[in-house]
Amino acid sequence: MSHQQDKDGNPAGFPLLTVLGLMAGIFTVGSEELVVSPLLVRMATSFDTTVGVMALSVSVYGAATALGALAFAPLGDRVSRKLSLSVGMAVFIVGTVLCACATGTGLFFTGRALAGLAAGAFVPTAYAFVGDQIPYEHRARAMGILVSSWSLSLVLGVPMGSFIGQWVGWRWTFGLLSLLGGLVLSAMLRAGGERRPGPEDRTEQEEKPGPSAGWTRSAARAFLTPRVPAYVLATFLVMLGWYGMYTFLGTALEYRYGSASSLTGVMILLYGLGFALSSVTGRFADRLGKERVLTAALAGLVPALVGVPLLIHWPAPLAVCLFCWGILQSLVVTLLSTQLSERSQHHRGTILAFYSLATNLAVAVGAAALAPLFTAHGLLAVGCACAAITAVAIGLSRWTATAATGDPEPVAVSRRREGNEGKET
Repeated sequence: MSHQQDKDGNPAGFPLLTVLGLMAGIFTVGSEELVVSPLLVRMATSFDTTVGVMALSVSVYGAATALGALAFAPLGDRVSRKLSLSVGMAVFIVGTVLCACATGTGLFFTGRALAGLAAGAFVPTAYAFVGDQIPYEHRARAMGILVSSWSLSLVLGVPMGSFIGQWVGWRWTFGLLSLLGGLVLSAMLRAGGERRPGPEDRTEQEEKPGPSAGWTRSAARAFLTPRVPAYVLATFLVMLGWYGMYTFLGTALEYRYGSASSLTGVMILLYGLGFALSSVTGRFADRLGKERVLTAALAGLVPALVGVPLLIHWPAPLAVCLFCWGILQSLVVTLLSTQLSERSQHHRGTILAFYSLATNLAVAVGAAALAPLFTAHGLLAVGCACAAITAVAIGLSRWTATAATGDPEPVAVSRRREGNEGKET
């Protein structure tokens, strides 16, 4: 099938500016989630409390994000994704400003909770918005651009926020994030309208949820859509394996190279650079077949997770392994979100809210579940456990691709091909 392209090589109708605006939004909320870590000591001093108390703001943000994804992201299915994105970013700005102006821990935690709720609503709605705007054949590329913004938060957002907090005060870090949120809100208000599904996008006879539809019924119907439970579980397993390893990577590198060595930061940076290539790898997945590439990328994660601890004494091979791990991890995240975005047109936002919920639950569980293993047996034991968890996701993903009909292609693509064959006949 041929597709028209513009002068920049984008598929016809590819809303590049809108995708970049969504990318900036995810970069902003991701930076707010991660930037607290290097600012904990300064915030604790400012509020005359302990680092342990201020660290609870990370848990508050994570819990609020998970709740916001499940409670508010589905509103885009019933009303308008553009409205949901705009309101979500507006609430994020309010919460971030409260953090910047907080005079005590109570107000600061309130701001973090508001920002987390808004982030939970914004991120899955952004993925769903891409699903509405971009045909499935080109969607992995767009999803890759959005996923790469998480690595930019780690590689660019956190160091920038730490630098600002060190030189002019931690409140200015949140002030800058609120300013970035304002720019994203302006982009969302100017974004194009939502694409109405054509006949080729109807994957099955669905009932579109109306504003008065019960939340529980709508959420249950979305979750029970074919393939969705398995893909959500695969997402949880993949992210559990990722966060279980990533949480203890920095500590293991410091044990090996010393806290004063710059190698720890360089190694983490190399992983982030690999992760940032999702916008490129997503384009290849569009061409080669998403199911096939997803299975191959998952299979590549298993030796990577074991290889990192095995190579920790040899910097050069370790650097290559970390870079490859970042590439494979970002590709898997991109393709899982892309596959879920295709499962249902009318429940897309709710389905991707479950995806976000699975991700945040894995982040919350990963460190706590694997901490005793790391303490008792070291990083290699953690790597083997994470590789085993990921291996389960491989089988689950492959079974999901072929279980229902034996055809791993989405129904929309299959029907489009059938229509073209009928025309040729």
